[in-house]
Amino acid sequence: MKKLSKLMCLLLAVGMLMGIASCSSDAGEGGGGSSGGTETVRISCGPLNGYQNVLYNSIADMMNKANPGKYSFAIEASTGSAENARLLAMDETDFGTMGMDMTLSCYNAEGEFEGLPAEQIMHVATHSGTGATVHVITSAKSDINSIPDLAGTKFGVTAGMMAGYLDDVLWAYDMTTDDLGSVVNLSLSDLCTALQDGNIDAFLYATPAPGTNFTDLAMSFGIKVVDIGQEAVDKLMAEKPWYHTVVIPAGTYDGCDEDITTFAQYTALCARADVPEETVYNLVKTMMENADALEAVHKNAAGTCPERGIEGALIPMHPGAERYYKEVGVLD
Repeated sequence: MKKLSKLMCLLLAVGMLMGIASCSSDAGEGGGGSSGGTETVRISCGPLNGYQNVLYNSIADMMNKANPGKYSFAIEASTGSAENARLLAMDETDFGTMGMDMTLSCYNAEGEFEGLPAEQIMHVATHSGTGATVHVITSAKSDINSIPDLAGTKFGVTAGMMAGYLDDVLWAYDMTTDDLGSVVNLSLSDLCTALQDGNIDAFLYATPAPGTNFTDLAMSFGIKVVDIGQEAVDKLMAEKPWYHTVVIPAGTYDGCDEDITTFAQYTALCARADVPEETVYNLVKTMMENADALEAVHKNAAGTCPERGIEGALIPMHPGAERYYKEVGVLD
């Protein structure tokens, strides 16, 4: 009898352990993963303290208030569009922001995404505002006053999409990076530091104006935003129609007293195709129903609305986003 009791106890203990392991395994399934019933949602959206990073931290707060205990957000800093797209394709994040042209390249696994899995990402929402606006930044004391003045200079740029913008700016003036003295790839914060330290003469970065990093740099160091010029922008738009003209108004940055003509392209929020429909639906709903609060976070969020959310999409819509847009009547 004692031997039988010991055997029953042993079998009961093994059964309990298997049950615990099964529950643990079930909790880890689903987009982004979950822990204790809370779904982890990873969003890659540009440099720390940049516009998008600040915006999505605010959206995460709103999501948590609307869905207490349901989500755990990880707002992850990145170098920008190209890295965000790559992280999505490689299943290392759940949502990511990127330029419209980048969405198509990543979806089709073309160009710099060749060799990665195709059709891994889907459109969620088109950002309001101008989109990522190209800034060519130099010291306020610099002799650089035009794009041709960059010839022979020490130039800084972030690798990936920003380097592509640099190629486009130079192309509009029949120049290439070979015309520059040198080019170094750095993060946004390191670009700002390198300019202050004199290790570079100028750099390029695209972000909605006003960019927080540039506002701080203008006040603490003194900057000049180099005018790209309407003729060059028109030449670019004829070649790449996803670009549009942007004028950075005089006074946007301390010490910058003239309008600056440059260009931008709209930014899209994308998600992996396997992110749960309900998660994407809730995120889009939160964004659209808190448009005024988002504008208070950053003026470039002005105009957030369902109509803008579907504008210019080049890849298939995520079912969760599609559900919301149909619900509010902007999609059939």
